[in-house]
Amino acid sequence: MTAPIFILAGEASGDQLAAHLMRAVNNAYDKPDWIGVGGRLMQAEGLESWVDMETLSVMGFDGALKAYRRLSRLAGDLVEQVIKARPRLVLTIDNKGFAVRFASRLKRRMKAVGWSVPIIHCVAPTVWAWGMWRVKKFVTVMDGLLCLFPFEPDYFKPFGLDAHFIGHPEAFGDFLPTQPANNSIEEQKIKFNKIILLPGSRRSEISLILPKMLAATAIIKRHDRNLNFVLPAVPHLLPLIQSLVAESGVIILDQPDDLIPALQTSDAMIATSGTITLQAALCGTVGVTCYRTSAFSGFIGRRLVDLDKVILPNAILGRPLYPFYFQEEATGKTLAAATLDCLYDANAKSSARQAAIELKSLLTGGAQSFDELVISALKNWLD
Repeated sequence: MTAPIFILAGEASGDQLAAHLMRAVNNAYDKPDWIGVGGRLMQAEGLESWVDMETLSVMGFDGALKAYRRLSRLAGDLVEQVIKARPRLVLTIDNKGFAVRFASRLKRRMKAVGWSVPIIHCVAPTVWAWGMWRVKKFVTVMDGLLCLFPFEPDYFKPFGLDAHFIGHPEAFGDFLPTQPANNSIEEQKIKFNKIILLPGSRRSEISLILPKMLAATAIIKRHDRNLNFVLPAVPHLLPLIQSLVAESGVIILDQPDDLIPALQTSDAMIATSGTITLQAALCGTVGVTCYRTSAFSGFIGRRLVDLDKVILPNAILGRPLYPFYFQEEATGKTLAAATLDCLYDANAKSSARQAAIELKSLLTGGAQSFDELVISALKNWLD
């Protein structure tokens, strides 16, 4: 019997990316047994999830500190289960803090029992935003790295890490709406009717950021009462979102397939920083981005992170496609003003469309499919 593959993801974006990886492997090889931790999408691809994925999700530096003991116990439990299952490959997806802790413990235990398995991580540490100090610990516990962005492998190969560019699965979709036949100024003056709110996929993000977005919608409505606001909800956070948007007039979209069509047909967005900004950019959506966390995490973040590179499309393109408001700057008033600026900028749509075309080219690397790049990167470990 062929040994299983262990795969680990800890939040909604990781669940989505991991499901793409699993699908690529399932299509290229006899569908393997998948064990580990993941969400709904990974389970649909055949994962037997050992624990609820949300138990791995924490937000900010203080959130990580508070969850340290719980996550430490969980890492230990998962290590013992891996030692018992003896998989042929271990894949960790994003969630870098937990992934490094888990991989470090697994390395020690494998040495103690005289057995080893390659540990491959997907989604490189953002050293281009955080600085190279993050590399050292990472390269000592991982055997390989799958990078979503074309410039990333060069950061890690000098350290001896086997790093491969696999592109971004979102870039292989056909997300950019059809170009309108007429781009006249008069056409651009057609009344706007929909703004999409994207407050994140973590409970703590929703609680901290959505109220500021709702404050922005109230201000924007005073400028145009005909505007509609929609919010694609992460299923497991639907009750929290419903409680926060009650009586706001925001329309909740609760189906998994609602997101991309909503991005394609929205006149602007207000989005939390994260993978969603890349999806929006590939759809040619204009808008603004923001993030709010605890005061402690914000204090640390300002000192450790290059905030000019936090928003993925901005970092990849090397220019500010989306304005970014952090912490106390992310108020209802500032978000509303920036959104209105986007709505009434006659060049915003065409600029966003051009950026989408450029991003797609950068993130596909000339390959025909995401599967092609994934299998090319993994074949040395799977064959």
